[in-house]
Amino acid sequence: ADNRFPFARPMTRTTATQMAPPAPGAGGTVLDPLFRRSPRPRRPNGRRPLRAGPSSATPPTLLPLLLLLSALSAPSSPLFLPAAAASAAASDSDASAPSCSADPTSDPDPDLRTMKFDIGYGPEYFDAYVRPDVSTFYGEPPGTRTAAEPVFQGMAGKFVNMSPSRVSVYWDPMDGSPEGMLLANCGPFMAVGTATFPGHRFYLTEREEPSARLAQVDIEEGTTVYYYDPIEVPGDDRLTRKNIEVLTLDEYERYERLVRSRKFSEKYRDFTGRDYLALYPRRRPRHYMWRADRFGQEHWVATRETQFVRMPPEEELRPIGTSAEGRRLDDDAPRLLTEYRDPQSAYLNLTLRVLSCAPRVFEIPKFLSNIEVEHILKLGAGSELELSTTSGGEDDDFDEGREQDDEMAGDSTRTSYNTWVERDRSPVVDAVYRRAADLLRIDEALLRSRGRDEAPDFPYAQDIAESLQLVHYEGGQEYTAHHDFGYGEANDPEQTERYATLLLYLNEGMEG
Repeated sequence: ADNRFPFARPMTRTTATQMAPPAPGAGGTVLDPLFRRSPRPRRPNGRRPLRAGPSSATPPTLLPLLLLLSALSAPSSPLFLPAAAASAAASDSDASAPSCSADPTSDPDPDLRTMKFDIGYGPEYFDAYVRPDVSTFYGEPPGTRTAAEPVFQGMAGKFVNMSPSRVSVYWDPMDGSPEGMLLANCGPFMAVGTATFPGHRFYLTEREEPSARLAQVDIEEGTTVYYYDPIEVPGDDRLTRKNIEVLTLDEYERYERLVRSRKFSEKYRDFTGRDYLALYPRRRPRHYMWRADRFGQEHWVATRETQFVRMPPEEELRPIGTSAEGRRLDDDAPRLLTEYRDPQSAYLNLTLRVLSCAPRVFEIPKFLSNIEVEHILKLGAGSELELSTTSGGEDDDFDEGREQDDEMAGDSTRTSYNTWVERDRSPVVDAVYRRAADLLRIDEALLRSRGRDEAPDFPYAQDIAESLQLVHYEGGQEYTAHHDFGYGEANDPEQTERYATLLLYLNEGMEG
């Protein structure tokens, strides 16, 4: 193990015979920590989900509605994709009025700092978020307050496989058991992750030979990323070159990208004090992010997707069958089922109020009307509920890895129930998506199947939003802390990943 990370312990001493050809089974060391990953979402019926929440004819105890959006990296200059309604006028009498309080061209995030570094590829520059002094979150001068240590010590653990072979990641209960519990299987030059705590122990094995331990990872506070690299032999350039020579060109390019990202991660950690979660190099984030400079800070958005105040008849609530080309609504076009919406205003004003600055959390009051909540609950009541889950590794090992992950936590970590509602299920659900797009300043066409002339420069044809997930909780049920995002593949230039979650509570007055 690298001496800078004494807790990353080698399992076996690497030798020339072990490393030619290189393979995870050849032994090696547990990688240095630097980079982290969380599980990719499971896709029901081959599609990526979204989230929301009911489940029975009787009112559920707690029904959060989650809208999960994937983020793509952007071109070298920032690109913002406002929804059609987000470019509309704020009032009929003032066609030039802005549709929201954000102005990214003149209002950049003050906490972005430019880091300059050279990791062997020449001078490079990177704009990194550096968390400011906690006192500024209260609108006070730096140094006025001291950040409290959180009681909850949960963290992410990411394991990067820098070998050309598949490996398995196990949780070690450290109770004398000969075998641990399978967390996930990890492909060549890929990564998997889980929620974990300082003091947890994991180990890596050959995929086909679980008894052959390759490396051990002891989770340390503040360190989320651990690399398994059987290619590099510390202090022996000759053996390292020999290991590299047996790689194919594709394998070498993927390995080299991980090496470069790892080197960058060291610079990033020195600059920001935390691990780099993505894969370097990558382009700038494509989508807009609302600022959260201080508690109570407010932003506003005006959307033409006004609320339903009367329930449309059943014949009007059938699934949307319009082709992708016919889904686009111009700024001045009437909204779907306008006659059942609020007749008092052509716009709905939404306010985002900062509850947390790091991570960014916003409260949006009155996002849904009572009629819309009633409709969503009715759709959920007619759907079959399943036990809530999250994923941890490759799809073919999802169930086994998930069950073991629950056992690792000492109990089932997901005791709620959920079901899914597609955007096309009804015009009301479609309106919720369009309103969410305006709130997040995203082109609503990116949240559905779209025509060829819609967002033609976007790098992917599929939609970037999950289906609406309806989550139902009875008393005592829970959906414990987990990381609601994953990590892009090493050979994906766009590094697509989830960047925002819109959580809608369909009940009020809960406790717990």
